[in-house]
Amino acid sequence: MSNSASDDLPEVGRERLLPHLPRRTMLMLGLGVLAGCATTPVRRATRLPSPLWPDDTLLAASSTVVPPPPAPLPPAPPMTGVIPRSSWTSGTPDTRNIDPMLPVRWVTVHHDGMTAFTATDMAACKGRLELIRNGHRGKGWADIGYHYVIDRAGRVWEGRDIRYQGAHVKDNNEGNVGILMVGNFDLHTPSMAQLAALDRHLRMCLKKYGLRSTQVRSHQEWSSARTACPGRHMQSKMSGIRRAIA
Repeated sequence: MSNSASDDLPEVGRERLLPHLPRRTMLMLGLGVLAGCATTPVRRATRLPSPLWPDDTLLAASSTVVPPPPAPLPPAPPMTGVIPRSSWTSGTPDTRNIDPMLPVRWVTVHHDGMTAFTATDMAACKGRLELIRNGHRGKGWADIGYHYVIDRAGRVWEGRDIRYQGAHVKDNNEGNVGILMVGNFDLHTPSMAQLAALDRHLRMCLKKYGLRSTQVRSHQEWSSARTACPGRHMQSKMSGIRRAIA
């Protein structure tokens, strides 16, 4: 008796078990079963969520017109001999709290009125400017209040961008260019280089804006300003400065 598997049934036995299937069909079925075992079962596709579009909320949001940001003011032509602001600070003005400059009608001279300052090196002057700017920002102002700053070496620095109104004369900042002389001139006198630079810069301002020497004032010459600025040693020179640039 054979020890082989039951596949060795006689042909008659096979036909009785599968009476309606021809031998070729049986062979193909067997191959199909083998192929099915050797193939990874096909996974049923995951049902994807339905698309969000169209959706009333998204449609409404997409149809909302967002106004463009306000156009930046055109850059002001640089003045000859002025050191750009970018050379001493990376701080930018708060443009939400600042007004555009009106046509210039006045120029006002100031001192910083802080501790005595006689340094002339650039690093010290940059530090003084940044100290002033931070002090003004600490008051809630948009930026340093003055448009130009003149140090004791006679260098002229750009302060607040001239495109914007300054913050240096109470109730009279409109159309008013602010020039700061670094130092406290109640305690010491301005240097000769400083005064010469002020003379040159005032002449350029008068020419650029079509002003007269009578439109140059010191801070204390404004009736709205109750101050000793620009200090007694600078105020005593204002009349001579106006005569020189007339």
